[in-house]
Amino acid sequence: MSTQQQSLSEWVTQLNDTLFIQPDDAIALNAVQEQVDPSLVVKYITLRSLFYQLRQQHINLIKRIPRINHNVYTYDQFKPGLLYARSSSTSIQDTFSVILQWENKGNGENTDGVVAVLSKWRVKDKATGKETKKTNVILWEVRLIDGKRKLVGQTEVETV
Repeated sequence: MSTQQQSLSEWVTQLNDTLFIQPDDAIALNAVQEQVDPSLVVKYITLRSLFYQLRQQHINLIKRIPRINHNVYTYDQFKPGLLYARSSSTSIQDTFSVILQWENKGNGENTDGVVAVLSKWRVKDKATGKETKKTNVILWEVRLIDGKRKLVGQTEVETV
């Protein structure tokens, strides 16, 4: 299905599958080059550290020192991180459900916007065979750049 015919949520689902689930590294890297903008910023946090940070933020508000700690990755850090994850483990998608989405329909046939997804998946370590279940809520930020949809941001909260 061409990009012009896909809804924004279909595009995000296909990009997720291409980057993280299908087994061919070359296809994943091509998707990064074609569908991920170099301005990409990925924010990642586990639920445990989110609760800790909220507690710290409350303490810091009392101290009047605002602070939030996130793990933040740029485009240049995302590519090698993706390759490392793909080489050391296999990802198995159990569910990938759109929770909410906003599409900017003012851009003609292609739309950009934000898609919030609930993802349940497993990671199997290639060396040990150990499998870990994960649940994430991910915000996919997509913009039209030169007439093409590009991933420009992700915010991910994960429980293990």
